Amino acid sequence: MNLNKYIKSHILSKLVKDKERKVGIEVECFVYTKNHKRLSVNSLNEYDSTNLFKELEIAANGDDIGSFSLEPGGQIEWSSPPFSNLNDLNDSLQKYKYLLDQTLNKHDLINLYIGVDPFNSPESIDLINQEKYELMNASMEKNGTLGKWMMRNTSSVQLNYDIINERDACELAFIIDCLHPISAYLFSNSPYQLGQPVDNKNLRNYIWENTDNSRCKSLLDHGMVYPNTLLDDYVNYIKTVPLIFELDNNLNPKKTKYQTVGDQLSDKYISAELRKEDVEAALHQIFTNVRFKSLIEVRDIDCLPFKHILAPVAFFSGIVFDKKNREKMLDEFSKWDVNERKLWNKSSLTLDLNQDGPNGKSYYDWVIWASELSISGLRRRGLNEEIYFIKHLSSVIDNGPLTLQSQNLFLKSKESLQKFIFS
Repeated sequence: MNLNKYIKSHILSKLVKDKERKVGIEVECFVYTKNHKRLSVNSLNEYDSTNLFKELEIAANGDDIGSFSLEPGGQIEWSSPPFSNLNDLNDSLQKYKYLLDQTLNKHDLINLYIGVDPFNSPESIDLINQEKYELMNASMEKNGTLGKWMMRNTSSVQLNYDIINERDACELAFIIDCLHPISAYLFSNSPYQLGQPVDNKNLRNYIWENTDNSRCKSLLDHGMVYPNTLLDDYVNYIKTVPLIFELDNNLNPKKTKYQTVGDQLSDKYISAELRKEDVEAALHQIFTNVRFKSLIEVRDIDCLPFKHILAPVAFFSGIVFDKKNREKMLDEFSKWDVNERKLWNKSSLTLDLNQDGPNGKSYYDWVIWASELSISGLRRRGLNEEIYFIKHLSSVIDNGPLTLQSQNLFLKSKESLQKFIFS
């Protein structure tokens, strides 16, 4: 087995049968004090995000509620258990919300489900005191323009789907990558930056596009064009990406002497010192809109208001869990010209459905097409899961994405932005 096969075998190490596929989600949110200041992550004298995380971690221990983690700017992230039924996932989501609200109320704290912090510059937000994130911050300063915004001032909803086999992995990643402009529009929720409305700028999407050219963006941007070779192409790609950190003998992140992921993994592989944890750490240093771990992860969704969080899960699940829809989308997307796809990806940075899309159709046409397919797939499952997407879709089609809806309501309110957001 050569190195490429070793990496690929790690990605394909947790395969499941078709009917056993599950989905899990990760939900990030910002936390503020009662005075509407971001909760510090490194305070020495006051209750901070680190204290909050530890309290949530203890409260969730032993309960089948999932797990909590702390993001680099003090954002709180919850990871759900995996489920095959979105109604069960909703039950878990409600338990998380109850536990989080109880804990926040105890300390007079407020959380905000939104894609980009509406008020603060990244310079005003402490970075968590952890080696991994300090190394990441240094890397972002060299390899992009908005890495500090991404780390400190963005929140998202991420989806994780089981993989059935290599063909399934290739096809799903290709389909999800092609769907990026649609999901970026449907689930945009980043209306403000530095206290000002952003108009029709798809802000969180824009931040990620300008975070690190080597490890972000779409798979298409890194030469992964064809579904049949996508996983092999992905393995070749990640080997070229600059390495942010490596793991020491105790599996803790440390500064690396290697230039790229491939340099480190190759050296350790040749010397028979390569561990599965080294491969996992390398895979976690890739931030494309869809990425491989031992799962397929969808990463291009803004954090949404709580009642909307399951909308993207339902949208993607109506495709991922439905063979008929996957076949239709694979057939359609395989016809698209690469340059058309690149232009459409750029169009997703602006919230305007009147823009042109691939194959002579408008952005609007493709949003409706994909959404209707998803709903039909959910209905074929017969679990009433379409309820989590239909209302959200109707609102977006009638009034625009939540990014635009919020700004319109704010401008009509005549209130200060803080009062509008927190009241």
